[in-house]
Amino acid sequence: MTGDERAPVALVGQDLRVSRGGVEILRGVDLTVHGGERLALTGPSGSGKTVLLSVLSGLVLPQSGTVLLDGRPLAQEPSLRRRLGVVFQGYGLVALLTAAENVELPLLAARVPAAQARVRAYEALESVGLADRAEHLVEELSGGQQQRAAVARALAVRPDVLLADEPTAEQDVGHRASTLDAILAAANAGTAVLLATHDPVVAARCDRVVHLDAGVLR
Repeated sequence: MTGDERAPVALVGQDLRVSRGGVEILRGVDLTVHGGERLALTGPSGSGKTVLLSVLSGLVLPQSGTVLLDGRPLAQEPSLRRRLGVVFQGYGLVALLTAAENVELPLLAARVPAAQARVRAYEALESVGLADRAEHLVEELSGGQQQRAAVARALAVRPDVLLADEPTAEQDVGHRASTLDAILAAANAGTAVLLATHDPVVAARCDRVVHLDAGVLR
């Protein structure tokens, strides 16, 4: 991440409601995360945390409610999603590419010059302790290493908003700390960071904690 100043950013979810199979998953959720803020989203399994992150990232449309990025509706301006970095539990890595190539992909898609994309990919992998596995195929990486590669990919794009779903769940204690350091450091450059987590250690390192229970933010 760079130390350049950014204009203030805010990701806002207003009255978000999602139902599936007649079951309400999100029940009128209002949530705002500001640039430079580290916000932890806690709650039991099945409480709706992953669905909420999916809605806030624009990957899932709510039945009602609005997601705004700096006052602009995400659903009506899909290009705004380029400003988001997302880490989901499935990782979404391409198995036949190396860790470095996976991190480079979104940079190249954003028209970052290839040489610069390569440098940024290695910097991001180094920040999560994975530089020595940069040239390994994803299928050669452990689950924890794949998770860190997914975190590196999200960090490398230098997003205005970083949404991460249990980004340290597969890590041992040492790698959990270094991965969390890299994620939380993004806020120093103005990124709005929202982490869904079950881990009280992770939540304790955030600036603010909100709790989701049965689709209601408490």
